[in-house]
Amino acid sequence: MPPPPPPPEELEEEVLLRFPPLEPALLVRASLVCKRWRRLVRSPGFWRRFRELHRTPSMLGFLGNIMFGLEGVVADLMGAQPARQSACFVPTADGFRLPDADIRLCRGLDARHGRVLLQRRGVPGSFLMVWDLITGDKHQVPSPLVQHDMVRWTAAVLCAAGGRCDHLRCHRGPFLVVCAGYVSGEAVICTYSSDAGTWSDPIATEQPLQCLNLMPSVLVGNALYFGCLASKTFLKYDLESHEMSVNRLPFTYCLWRLVVLDSGLGLATVHESKLCLWKKTGPEVDAGWTEDRVIELETLLPSDAFLTSPDVVGFADGIDVIFLRAGSVLYTIDTKTDKVKKVYEGERFNSVIPYMSFFAPALGSISTGEGPGVGASST
Repeated sequence: MPPPPPPPEELEEEVLLRFPPLEPALLVRASLVCKRWRRLVRSPGFWRRFRELHRTPSMLGFLGNIMFGLEGVVADLMGAQPARQSACFVPTADGFRLPDADIRLCRGLDARHGRVLLQRRGVPGSFLMVWDLITGDKHQVPSPLVQHDMVRWTAAVLCAAGGRCDHLRCHRGPFLVVCAGYVSGEAVICTYSSDAGTWSDPIATEQPLQCLNLMPSVLVGNALYFGCLASKTFLKYDLESHEMSVNRLPFTYCLWRLVVLDSGLGLATVHESKLCLWKKTGPEVDAGWTEDRVIELETLLPSDAFLTSPDVVGFADGIDVIFLRAGSVLYTIDTKTDKVKKVYEGERFNSVIPYMSFFAPALGSISTGEGPGVGASST
């Protein structure tokens, strides 16, 4: 009996399209099966359909800000920014490695839409750097003048197109950097546009803001939110109206992080060996908060994780993953499945910033034209 005919190429492509983005090396291995599969996987049309089908990219790794010595530990407990910080990158996807660069003199600030934002301390001063980890492209952004007056500050990076973009392939387009900080008792925000190459005039709110550490931002709809550690307040900046406000939290928790829950603003904290998730509800002016979920950590983490109190140090939007630090060990917790994974052990991180993107090693030079060794788009 003759062998059955090969399946139609359209059916083979449908199978390959459903490979998980979290394991990019699987597509590389599939491309080695036969010339037909290699041609499919290397085609630009395949990657366009792959992005459109999966929509949410994978977490390829994360930036961790390292605290040094007792100074860093005390600063973390007091909600201040340690004077000595260093960033490192930890890959989490098979086959992905950081492009050659020394980021030991950097502080990780944000990552979004295929870019990371770093504060690089150089001579004679510091500046911001926007970096595409897929292509290796770097853009140096001058520090805003108002930053010299800011006692505490942070910044966010995002696609300049906002809601007009699906963010599946915008990492080479124009971007915005939003700098938020504290000046003379007021919250201040200014914005840098890569198209204009300049910073906007700063805007301020008359609502008082204590001099405390600002955490990495959360994007919900058209608004950026910056949590103010230990002050029970957070900043909201509307990207369309360019208005800002200071909002208070009805909680007594000292260590918490803003997260995204069901496409809305949420909060995560550890209280008495439980991971507590709260969701913002009600009208914007007098919005309330309701407890969304409580995850018992004692049944998920090893017993030695509670030798020091675990803390929430980061959040990956789109895949509902929370980063939990227990001593010098870092775990991820999937809030939908309660699955726990140990992802790092060594340095003590005070904040973790995930990097999300589509990626396939050793395919990009032909399939996307984005450089050797990569094949992707980011969001």
